[in-house]
Amino acid sequence: MSHDDANTSHSPSRRTVVKGAAWTMPAVLVAAPAPVVAASVAPLTFSGSACKLPGGSSDTYKGYVFELVATSAGGSDNTVTVITGVTVDGIAEPHYAVSVKTGSCTCSSCGSAPTNHQWCTQSGAGTQRVLLYTDGAASGTSSNSEVCVTYTRYRCDCSPVVGSQPVTICSGRRSTPPITGGGGACRISDVFPLPA
Repeated sequence: MSHDDANTSHSPSRRTVVKGAAWTMPAVLVAAPAPVVAASVAPLTFSGSACKLPGGSSDTYKGYVFELVATSAGGSDNTVTVITGVTVDGIAEPHYAVSVKTGSCTCSSCGSAPTNHQWCTQSGAGTQRVLLYTDGAASGTSSNSEVCVTYTRYRCDCSPVVGSQPVTICSGRRSTPPITGGGGACRISDVFPLPA
């Protein structure tokens, strides 16, 4: 019996062909597309500063103050930001208000939200500091808290800004040092006067 192994041709297996094809594919077809980087800044963000209000500071606001940074929506229109809900440590806050500390403009009040739940941001004005005050009665007196804000943005004529469906942002758990007589450890210098 003779073996003609030297003259016998073996066809490559399907597995060998697939392995080889993977190495010969052009890199462009194998590479995943790079993620698109957002060119704009978020319209509303937390600055990272937060404080615990003194218990006797007012009848309404005995909870926390969180600093927000607002930016305009771009274009030539002023924008109105309307906060429709606030939670502190996962508990809904029934009483809250905002106070604009830098930059302002005049627009119509949008929707049924009280005027102390909304504010105007001037187009092209850069950033704007806004303080959010909470009641805090429902959320307790923790020295580390997380606040979440749900908001929608409108043009000055109260037509919705494109893509401005209700958005919720959260601060993450933050140290909320108390405000005491000499300012305490709180890093927000202009907490007072409290909003009406």
